[in-house]
Amino acid sequence: MRVEPRRRLARRWDARCSEILQRMAGRHHDREICASIAAETGKRFSSCTVAEYRRAGGLPACRRNDWTVPLQALPRR
Repeated sequence: MRVEPRRRLARRWDARCSEILQRMAGRHHDREICASIAAETGKRFSSCTVAEYRRAGGLPACRRNDWTVPLQALPRR
């Protein structure tokens, strides 16, 4: 099933990008998937585009970055 977001960048997204996304979904963050797609295919996408394809394909959400959440709660100087 191929579902495409409404953006123009969707034309560059191909089956190889979808395969990488499916392989990495659930274990990696969108930024890591972007870097992997760029390394393996030479195509660059924003994390928003990867997130759109993730939602459109019904894939699990990216893992939460648990170690920075407490740091963000600290008061800033």
